[in-house]
Amino acid sequence: MRSHSVPPDASAALYFLPGQYLFETFGENRQVLKALSSEQVTRAFRDLRTDTGWIDRRVLRYREATDGNALLSFLPAGQRTISVSFPGNRTDTLCLPLPALILLGKGKDYYLWASGNSKITPKTRLAVAPLPNIGSGKICFGKNEVPETHPSTLAKVWKLIFEAPFNGDHSGGRCQTEDDVRDLLAKLAADKVTKFPSTQLIMSSSTVEDAWESIVERARYDSRS
Repeated sequence: MRSHSVPPDASAALYFLPGQYLFETFGENRQVLKALSSEQVTRAFRDLRTDTGWIDRRVLRYREATDGNALLSFLPAGQRTISVSFPGNRTDTLCLPLPALILLGKGKDYYLWASGNSKITPKTRLAVAPLPNIGSGKICFGKNEVPETHPSTLAKVWKLIFEAPFNGDHSGGRCQTEDDVRDLLAKLAADKVTKFPSTQLIMSSSTVEDAWESIVERARYDSRS
């Protein structure tokens, strides 16, 4: 009956046949087949548990899937220290306020938006993140190695976002008053502003829920088509 090779450490297998399920156990000298109902299969997997370990309280949503894990996270508004590369081969370390940031990871792709709200919900409207190196929401990490999306790698991704120098790529259209958002960032740091001015945010009509639907759900549907 078995035309496939069985992994050497396998002790059992479940076969999905038209209208029924077959459960096979492997012994040293024999294999035993048993027919199962859908209710029995449901009970068998109902008690199955997976443990991701301790998840950061900033995780809004997490999904494991064969087409790539997906995760939503946020960082509250606050003072951040970033490195920014300016024309003339100059790189400055700036301490400045940033708005709440919303991160969506899918596989090895990461997207970043901002919000003027302190509480993030599925209905929260997204704003353009006032930072360079983000094209249409998707973060460009340059040559930096980016880990697969998982709660255990979340801290590393946030660290990459803030520790890698921001340059002039995608620096336009990121805020209301400056053609190059780096000029705004430099002004905020020089003026020792304590709170990011929400009037600088470019608001979108899309919500957090829309982003998840578009990037995670739609990609999953497309992969099945």
